[in-house]
Amino acid sequence: MFLYFQPNLVEEYFEAHSSSKVLTSDRTLQKLQRPKLDQETLSRVLDGKALKFSAEVKMLNKEHEKQFSKWMLQLQLGFSIVLYGLGSKRALLESFRTSMLMDSLHLVINGFFPSITIKSILNAITAEMLEHQGSFRTPLDQIDFIVKALKKDPDLHIYLIIHNIDGAMLRGEKSQQTLGQLAAIPNLHLLASIDHINAPLIWDQSKLSQFNWLWYETTTYLPYIEETSYENSLLVQQSGALALSSLTHVMRSLTPNARGIFRLLAEFQLENKDNPSYTGTILFDFINQPCTVPWARTALCLKCFFISLTASPIISPIRRAIAAAYFSACSLGRGVQPGHH
Repeated sequence: MFLYFQPNLVEEYFEAHSSSKVLTSDRTLQKLQRPKLDQETLSRVLDGKALKFSAEVKMLNKEHEKQFSKWMLQLQLGFSIVLYGLGSKRALLESFRTSMLMDSLHLVINGFFPSITIKSILNAITAEMLEHQGSFRTPLDQIDFIVKALKKDPDLHIYLIIHNIDGAMLRGEKSQQTLGQLAAIPNLHLLASIDHINAPLIWDQSKLSQFNWLWYETTTYLPYIEETSYENSLLVQQSGALALSSLTHVMRSLTPNARGIFRLLAEFQLENKDNPSYTGTILFDFINQPCTVPWARTALCLKCFFISLTASPIISPIRRAIAAAYFSACSLGRGVQPGHH
C-alpha cells in the first residue's frame, strides 16, 4: 500500500528553484558614467524636487498643531510627551517651540547630531539656564545640582525639546538614565521624538516610570533632511574635510554666548592663517583679548563653553607640556569668512 501526499505550493516553489542558477546583476553605481556629487549639489537637486501631495501633507500637519495646547497642559501636569510616526517631526516640534515656548526657558537638543553627549546637555542646563559658573566632579553631582536648584525655585520651569531621543549618541543606558532623572523633576518638562522602529526597547520599566510618557502618533510624511544630513550617502563624494553643512548644524546647536566665542576664535584663526608657526590660541591669551566680551573673561566660565565646543569635531584641543590649552578651528579654510549669526 502506497500513500501519496500532494505537495503544496510552497514545496513546489522551492523544488522549481532549487536547481536554478542565481543571477546577480552587475549594474552597480561604480559603472555609472556620471561622477558622484558633492553634498551641496545633491542638496540643491533634492531641494528642487517638489514634495508629492504637499497640500495633503500640510493639512495633516495642521491637524497635529491643533494639539499644541493639549500638549502644553499635559507637560505642566507632570507628563513627558513622545512623538512617533512616519516622517520627520523636527518641523512640528519647532512649530511647537515658536508658538508655545517663546516666553519660557527652553533648550533644543538635536539627538541625531553625531557628537552630542549627555555631558554637553547637562552643561547647557547648568551653565546657560541656571547660570552656574562652577565645575562638577561627576554627572551625578551635576544632576543633583539641577534638582536642588529647581526645587529651590518651583516657579522656574525648564522645557527640553529633544529631536530623536533615540539617536545613536543618546540611546545608551547611562544617557537614557540621566535623561529619565531630568524628566522626573517636577518643573522640568520633556518633549521628544523617536524614529527608530525599535526605539521603545531602550526603556525598561524603571525608565518608563521616570519619563512618564504620553505617546502621540504624529505621522508627517516629511523627509528626514536634517536627521540624515550626517549619514554617508552612495551618491555623495566623500572627503576627509568636515562639510560646511556640518558646521551650520553645530552653530545652530550652540547657545548665543557659545556662538559668540566661536566667532571670536574663528577670527583669530583667520588672522593667523598665513603664519606657519601658529598652532592655536592659548586659553589665557584668548581671555585677555580686548575684544573678548566681559562674560568670557574668566577661565572657569570660558572653560564651560569650550567643553561644549570641543564636543564637536570643529574645535580640536591640543595639550602642550606646559599644560596650556590650545584651541584650533581645524575646519575653517581660507575661503571661509565668519558670518554674523
